[in-house]
Amino acid sequence: MQQGAAAGMSAVTRAFCYGNSMQHTAVEWFVKRLHERGVDFIATLCGFGLDPLYDAAKWEGLRLVDTRNEQTASYVAECFGRLTRRPGVCAVSSGVAHVNALTGVLNAHFDGAPMLLISGAGPLRTRGMGHFQDYNQVAAAAPITCYSRVIDSPERVVHILDQALDAAVSTPGPVHLTFPLDVQAVAVRQEDLIRGAPAPAVSRAQDDAAAVAEALASAKRPLVVAGSGVFYAGESEEMLAFADKHALPVVAPIWDRGAVERVSETFMGVLGAATGGPRLLADADLTLMAGAANDYRVGFLQPDAIRADARVFFRERDWRGLDEAYAKAGGKRHSEWLAEAGRRNAEFRREVARRGAKQAEQGMHASHIVAALQAVMTDETVLLIDGGSVGQWAHQSLCDRYPGHWLTCGRSGVVGYGIGGAMAARLAFPDRPVILLSGDGAFTFNVADLECAARQKLTFVAVVADDQGWGITRIGHIEKYGEAMSSSLGPIAIDRLAEALGARGVRVGAPEEIEPALRVALAHRGVTVIQVPIVGGNPGA
Repeated sequence: MQQGAAAGMSAVTRAFCYGNSMQHTAVEWFVKRLHERGVDFIATLCGFGLDPLYDAAKWEGLRLVDTRNEQTASYVAECFGRLTRRPGVCAVSSGVAHVNALTGVLNAHFDGAPMLLISGAGPLRTRGMGHFQDYNQVAAAAPITCYSRVIDSPERVVHILDQALDAAVSTPGPVHLTFPLDVQAVAVRQEDLIRGAPAPAVSRAQDDAAAVAEALASAKRPLVVAGSGVFYAGESEEMLAFADKHALPVVAPIWDRGAVERVSETFMGVLGAATGGPRLLADADLTLMAGAANDYRVGFLQPDAIRADARVFFRERDWRGLDEAYAKAGGKRHSEWLAEAGRRNAEFRREVARRGAKQAEQGMHASHIVAALQAVMTDETVLLIDGGSVGQWAHQSLCDRYPGHWLTCGRSGVVGYGIGGAMAARLAFPDRPVILLSGDGAFTFNVADLECAARQKLTFVAVVADDQGWGITRIGHIEKYGEAMSSSLGPIAIDRLAEALGARGVRVGAPEEIEPALRVALAHRGVTVIQVPIVGGNPGA
């Protein structure tokens, strides 16, 4: 394949018109189309196959957000997609770099989040001949993406990009494109670009509104399980309004996207946590799966997780249509069952608080951190939770709402995404407070990227619950085997490590110091890491 004269164009010659047409390289058309589609930044780690993409991004005005690990770059992209419902974009080099970035892609796959992974590659003409890092990247990405291909035609570069982004948004889910170096450099005239028709919107299968309404009218103990799907459908408020109007208890599968944007008496917290929850699903005679997956968190909707005679329906969109159908079916309120569900939830939360207070007798505890967070958080605060044990405490105690701008590991259960996620939150919400609550093990996965966040002014506050171990695993080991097995960690001066990486480091020594430290950190213009040494334990122990 011949490379056109535009391969080494300067900023001036790039705007040169050939006859009545504009000529750019394929990668320049690619980046221009990214920008037209609303992409403002690319999270990345430099390497083989990316230089032309970087150069094009510079001239187009797309921000390059650099990281020290391809995992973090992919976490930035997938977390941006999870927070905004718009595709986050990351670019990495070929070979092992591509595989390393698949961690974030897999997280997006589990969550159903839109993102685009762009991977560099050696020349198309020598593919399969053993060029540098010659590897079938498309095949590696295909099982966990809804679109994965090589950009093998410079004239189709815009068409292929549109196909990928349309799939990411309509499915939704992650997509991948491998962009060979020689294809990137080919000059293409504007009139030679091939563009396709917009992809049709994906229609999700859901149960008929009339059938759901009829069953709901005869039910005595209905339950709404609100999952990620209703968030990505953009119908969180419609779902909650329906539940409020008809007095339907609502639960969210733990780690799913938040879909309860405001305080509501119908919200009963999370379902499927390792540390338990109020008995609701097992006693419900009708379960309405509102964009929730039938997986381990709902016992695969099999007895004994649900009643043998329970009816199950699936719905994600058009809650107004369901409301109209329910009005025709009688539209009764389930007030008595909602009150009973509320009593069960309150009793469970009191038991969680009791366990926390008992464990806190041994020293500073995760419950002290949660209390401090409750004191400083507003409706605007973006909260990210990264870690098993501290994550359980947060979910069981912060359960009067579960808004879409809070972020957890997602259905994959990954740990270590938090720093990249906090960077994404700052990019998505430049003016909101951003707090990352993390365990010490999760935080140190990609801790070097603190330097990238601080240098690029991607401000956030990280609160690190430091129990010197993989807390939730260690607790399980001790309960089952009587000892911790490869689940304890050594001490780290995380506050001083943060300082060495360009952030502000703070270490608190008493529970009453946590809230003031948070308030100072939120007022600070920069990245702050607050190390909180805690005793172990989780809400189920």
